[in-house]
Amino acid sequence: MNYTIHCDKETSTRAGAGGMFQVVSLTDENGVDCTHLVDVGTHYSSLDQVARTIAKKTRKKASDIELVEE
Repeated sequence: MNYTIHCDKETSTRAGAGGMFQVVSLTDENGVDCTHLVDVGTHYSSLDQVARTIAKKTRKKASDIELVEE
């Protein structure tokens, strides 16, 4: 599955979690909003961590999830 992810790095930095980010939105390859697959309040350290979160909720392998940051 391919997803486009929009990340907010500024909020994490202001919260003292520099180098991390929060997910603002997540859409699939058809433009469908899939933000519900992640916790927008979580500070993630990598796109791989987000992919693992999505994988758990969709019962897919994390390696099958491709995230493109926009």
